[in-house]
Amino acid sequence: MPLLHHVLLGLLLSLHTPASSTATDTVSPGHALAGSDRLVSNNSKFALGFFKPGNESSNTNHNTYLGIWFNKVTKLTPLWTANGEKPVVDPTSPELAISGDGNLAILDHATKSIIWTTHANITTNDTIAVLLNNGNLVLRSSSNPSKIFWQSFDYPTDTLFAGAKIGWDKVTGLNRRLVSRKNSIDQAPGIFSVELGLNGDGHLLWNSTVPYWSSGDWNGRYFGLAPEMIGAVMPNFTFVHNDQEAYFTYTMYDDTVIVHTGIDVFGRGFVGMWLEGLQDWLINYRQPIVHCDVYAICGPFTICDDNKDPFCNCMKGFSVRSPKDWELDDRIGGPTDSLEDKREMVYSRIGKA
Repeated sequence: MPLLHHVLLGLLLSLHTPASSTATDTVSPGHALAGSDRLVSNNSKFALGFFKPGNESSNTNHNTYLGIWFNKVTKLTPLWTANGEKPVVDPTSPELAISGDGNLAILDHATKSIIWTTHANITTNDTIAVLLNNGNLVLRSSSNPSKIFWQSFDYPTDTLFAGAKIGWDKVTGLNRRLVSRKNSIDQAPGIFSVELGLNGDGHLLWNSTVPYWSSGDWNGRYFGLAPEMIGAVMPNFTFVHNDQEAYFTYTMYDDTVIVHTGIDVFGRGFVGMWLEGLQDWLINYRQPIVHCDVYAICGPFTICDDNKDPFCNCMKGFSVRSPKDWELDDRIGGPTDSLEDKREMVYSRIGKA
């Protein structure tokens, strides 16, 4: 039997353990996470578990993801997703556990395979995964909490957590950047991103190549083209730029306040605050301010008009290529030529005559 097969079999056997039924912030060897179980941070602010985005009552979404969200926010708001590019499809029930090599992994029982793993270089046999009070999921030694092998803050999706860094580790080449979701349901990476350049200025990018907004340079208090960062109730901002690192981070003066900072599916950076009374998010900052300032937001052969709803519409002679994608806020594919489609239908009928 090949060595690789032995290794994989060992990993799968070590993953297949009973899930813990008690509330905890830790996944440890022999105590996996499955079904509706949750990890909850000690301060009860964040939760980690398996979820299906969108309207579950409609029963149209069959994809399951592992993610982190605000524990006390009634409107499910994914902040970080592990397996965005490889969801677990119904009716499989996935499981999160410490694998035989000490990494954190998601097991798909239907295919008997590991669909996601932390791929860390483990140097001990006593690893555990802990959801910290700041929302960071860390894989560390159980005997030495300071020995961290992997952390979710190094691999953000579309959200910048308070205390997390966006930017570069110049020594390792790690680039922490935010990437939009593919659409309002699909947790796969989209086409827009927020990145910090090696020179220290921030950009919103289309396809990681075309910048359509810039923060300007850091002037010691805020980025030059983002003066709205000044204010008495603003978070505490930190910017570091040296030979080893170039990053930006922020911390809240009041950790009980629930703030969501990130990039949406339309490519706009935003900051929102959860209003308990309204049971909804109040978005108090967006950049760019209007949709149509986002590069190629509607795709080719379209007209963008922020005064219309929807703001993306097809040019004359074209129709929506995928109505389903457009309904889920993914319009970058643009429309198709309806006249050409009609010609193809005519030629097809002539060929059958």
